[in-house]
Parts: sequence; C-alpha cells; structure tokens
Amino acid sequence: RNGSDYSAACFARLLRANVCEIWTDVDGVYSADPRQVPDSIVIDSLGYKEASELAYFGAKVLHPDSMVPLVENRIPMRIRNSFNPSAQGTLVRSDRKVSSDEVKVLDPAVGVKGFSTMQNIALINVEGAGMIGVPGIAGRMFTALHDANISCILIAQASSEYSICAAVPGDDAQKAKAAIERTFRFELYEKLVAAVTVQKDVSILAVVGENMAPIPGV
Repeated sequence: RNGSDYSAACFARLLRANVCEIWTDVDGVYSADPRQVPDSIVIDSLGYKEASELAYFGAKVLHPDSMVPLVENRIPMRIRNSFNPSAQGTLVRSDRKVSSDEVKVLDPAVGVKGFSTMQNIALINVEGAGMIGVPGIAGRMFTALHDANISCILIAQASSEYSICAAVPGDDAQKAKAAIERTFRFELYEKLVAAVTVQKDVSILAVVGENMAPIPGV
C-alpha cells in the first residue's frame, strides 16, 4: 500500500537474497480474518498463488504486487511480527503440487489453506434469450465496464448462455448498470436482452488452496 513491502521485494531480487522478510504488526497470514473468526490460526506456509488469492480477496497483511519481484527468482517471503519477533510467521514460497500418491492419503481438509472475504459487492446480471449463441456478448459487457473505469472482480456465465453475471464494487453498481444498458440499448429495445439487474450488499467468500482440485471430498 505504501510501497515498503514492494521495495523490499525488489531489493531481495536485485541482491538475489535467500529470503525476503516482511515485518508487520501481526504474526503472519491467518487462515481467516481473526476479527470475524476468533479461532483462526497462522498459516505456516503458502504458495505464491495461494498468497496472491488471499491478498486479492481481502487479506490485508499482503499485497499481491509485493510478491511479483520474487516469483521469477523463486525467492521465498516470510511474514513476521515486529511486536512478536519470536513467532516464526508465514513462509510464502514456490507453489507445490501434491503427487497422485499423496492425494490418496491426504485428508480433504489439507487442500484448503485459508478463507478470505470481500464486502460491499454488487452483482450485475445481464440475461435474455437473444444472447444465446451470439458471439461477443461478454466482450461487449466487459468493454462497457472498462470504458466506465470499473473493475470486474469475478464473472460467471450460464452454460446455456442465457445470462452472464459480473461482480463489481458496490459503490460502482449503478454506474456499471448504466454503462451496460447503454452498450445493449438496441438489444434491450428489441427484447433480445430481457433485463440488466443489480443485486447489492453481496459478499464474496473465497476458499483458497493450491491442492484442492485433485483431492476428493473438498
């Protein structure tokens, strides 16, 4: 946020350091927000991708950009607490996939490293029978959001192509709706697009773990 973590990562890369230590005011990266989940625990180690996902979806101790200089040179990052230097903190290191033999013996819970949330989200839904099989609908929708300078947090589309949904910051909900309606004004007039609707006060819960996919039961 203020650049110090990113600067440290840049210096670690330039100096080809063995590790980049980031000193903050918490014991490391927690499995969930301790303010909302009192029994959350400090995660011993994370892959770069896992840490990036947790940071993107709300983990405040890390910023995704701070890891960019380290990934290419596979330099690990350790998050430690300035007020509790004896704590080992969290090690962020190269991603590691479990082998097929490991999958057979691992408990499903092993694949999950942490949970993170984003608040004040709005869902913008565009639906209509006239969208089915028509190329470029998603592209036009995201171009409209881009032109309105609105970040799209996640997307989902029905396999039937009847509807497409995007999550945007809640404060941009009406601005996003207006931009999409302008883009599809012809389709709305001709009833090819039935409606552009907004669902406010939504939260995103992200379950993060690089090895969830191959482990049955997660």
